[in-house]
Amino acid sequence: MTSKKYYFLLFLIVLLIGFQQFPVLRIGGSFKIYELLSLILLLKFRNHGFWTSKLIALWVLFVLSPIVSFCYSWLFLDIPSDFYLRYPEATESFKFGNRIFSVLQIIYMLFCFSALSGIYRERRLYKYFDYLRRYIVIIGTCIAVYSLFALFVYDPIPYLPSFLQNKSVYDFRSSGLSQEPGNYVIYQVWVVLFTYYAKELFSIKVWLFMLTINVLSLFFTFSTSLIAFVVLIILSYFLCSTTKKQKISIVFISFIFFCVGYFVLLESGYYDLFETLFLNKATNFFYAPDHTLDSGSFRSYTGRIGWEIFYNQPLLGVGVGNSVYYMHLYEFKMGIVNFGDTLSLGIFPQNLYACVFAEQGLIGGCALLFFLLAVVKELWKYRNEKPYGRMFFVGGLFNVAVTLSNPLVYALFIWVFLVLALGYNKYIHEKDSNF
Repeated sequence: MTSKKYYFLLFLIVLLIGFQQFPVLRIGGSFKIYELLSLILLLKFRNHGFWTSKLIALWVLFVLSPIVSFCYSWLFLDIPSDFYLRYPEATESFKFGNRIFSVLQIIYMLFCFSALSGIYRERRLYKYFDYLRRYIVIIGTCIAVYSLFALFVYDPIPYLPSFLQNKSVYDFRSSGLSQEPGNYVIYQVWVVLFTYYAKELFSIKVWLFMLTINVLSLFFTFSTSLIAFVVLIILSYFLCSTTKKQKISIVFISFIFFCVGYFVLLESGYYDLFETLFLNKATNFFYAPDHTLDSGSFRSYTGRIGWEIFYNQPLLGVGVGNSVYYMHLYEFKMGIVNFGDTLSLGIFPQNLYACVFAEQGLIGGCALLFFLLAVVKELWKYRNEKPYGRMFFVGGLFNVAVTLSNPLVYALFIWVFLVLALGYNKYIHEKDSNF
């Protein structure tokens, strides 16, 4: 593969990361367009380039640990015999009725590393960064326009042939081209940040239009994680370089907005809805409630099951993608009194840390923690650098925070912008050191 084609593939992977459920190719599994591009990278992989401690951690997480845990589970662990009694429909499923599907999980992990290492190493992505971020904003805005149109008018994509799309329908939440609003919010937060910092790339009217559309689409996700995003924006004025006057101003403005918002919610009768959509879900996620009546409590429930699986197989885990076979063993052992959402075929721990530790054990889990801690350390170090230090700081910390509720380690959209931030910082400081 020529160097130019290699760069172009990486460029497309970054730009198309928002196309998560359309267009897709459904052949047993659902392959996103950026996953197919990553697969091409894997098949043409250039196994050379610089290495850093963060890249090594990614290699352990996506290559070494998955292969080791796969071999261990294949040789020494059997699928619990009552799994097919609990889910008889699994015997007719290619995904759950055939252990060879585990091999596909390994392939996912390998091409994820191929794409992420390429994005981190490819200097031309950062040499022409203005060109890249311009198209990130344009494509993200187009997806946001579609999302708002689908929310308020009509959504045509779910009516397309199923082999082209795998999109769910949400009647009152913006979800872009993602499986659910909780996935879309990760992508859309980055789009909003890139748009905010792209004022010089567009005319003022176009820029304001794009920013408004993207903020609206983000707001209408009604995702609980938006609370974290708002908090991070406010904290950035205290953690990043700002004057004392600016800090006092942001405290005053935040207090006014909080009071006005609280008063409006009470007077309009929407406080109960706000409490249901945001506060209760957030509270139930971080505690261990005795029910699964909302998504927060259900994520907490499945996450705790993931930790139980890890405690039973702590060193190497049960294999990437195999936690689904063990969830039912702990279904009624978590102290749940009132079931709303229940386990179904294909449910795994809804928490990245619990899922990785359950499936890859200490090796993969420690690699994950090392990488994320290294990311936070670097984002903190460069948070005050112009022009994108604060953008990467806020977006990166938000990205790390939402891994608490986004479980699939091989979901490429979780990692792309984090790695892009790392690669940009490395390129800029190497460039500066040469002068």
